[in-house]
Amino acid sequence: MKQMKLSLLAIGLLLVSLVVIAEPPNVEYYPLNNPHSNPPSAQQQSPVDNVISILLDQGFAGAIIVILFLWTYKTDKNNRISQKENFDKFVEISAECSAHMAAVSTRLENIEREIEATKQLEMLQATRKG
Repeated sequence: MKQMKLSLLAIGLLLVSLVVIAEPPNVEYYPLNNPHSNPPSAQQQSPVDNVISILLDQGFAGAIIVILFLWTYKTDKNNRISQKENFDKFVEISAECSAHMAAVSTRLENIEREIEATKQLEMLQATRKG
């Protein structure tokens, strides 16, 4: 019974602490308007200025976003360059293989003709002997 009461008390305190932490600050103690800065309204700013102000408002997170964007762009650019080089190598190797395959095909056709000629010659010789 004591454990159940202690468990209910702990759960109750946890829920109360979550509600207390989740409440926004009181506006009377934390004024929202700074009398020294009057930022231009969103209608007067261009979209680029809006993006820049959003990133600056984010602070450290905004800096990380910018760094990750630049790193991703650079990595992606390097990947595209290496992919282009690999594709060019593939085309070159494919052309070489096609040329070799054509040569092998020609040789096989010649060998096939020689085998057929040999078979016919043997058949003629077998009919003459028989």
